[in-house]
Amino acid sequence: MGCGSTVEGEPERASGQEGLFNPCTDIPDSVIEGVGLDPATESADIFGVEQPGWKICKWSGEWYFFTIFSTEHPIERLRANEEYVDIESIPIGTRMGVEFHKADDPSLTRCFVALAVDQGMVWLSVNTKATFVQTEPTCSLTRRYADALESNLPR
Repeated sequence: MGCGSTVEGEPERASGQEGLFNPCTDIPDSVIEGVGLDPATESADIFGVEQPGWKICKWSGEWYFFTIFSTEHPIERLRANEEYVDIESIPIGTRMGVEFHKADDPSLTRCFVALAVDQGMVWLSVNTKATFVQTEPTCSLTRRYADALESNLPR
């Protein structure tokens, strides 16, 4: 017998996806281009696999990946998680957000900015590619993207 078989029906979506802001489809390509990213580098989820309770979209820059995460979880959950440190309130566009990084990343190869939204929260992140030289602090680049995209994110 071979490995081929036919499965009827539609794939089942990961739980917690319903009604979430989807950065891959809800932010126009023209906006992505406008902030200096190439829409052709877009990838959804984590290696194409949906994560329960999250919508994730990533674009590739020269030496980094820029990712937007959308979730139903409230921002208080982030603040209570010991995995995240140096949580600091910062202005992002017309609202306040928080900047943070992971406790196991003291060299800041990845930085996050989160905004509270009606559905829960949205994270933005710049992550240095493993074999590339970081040419700008990840936190300043993450803040710049957050400011530029803030009006295209949910309230």
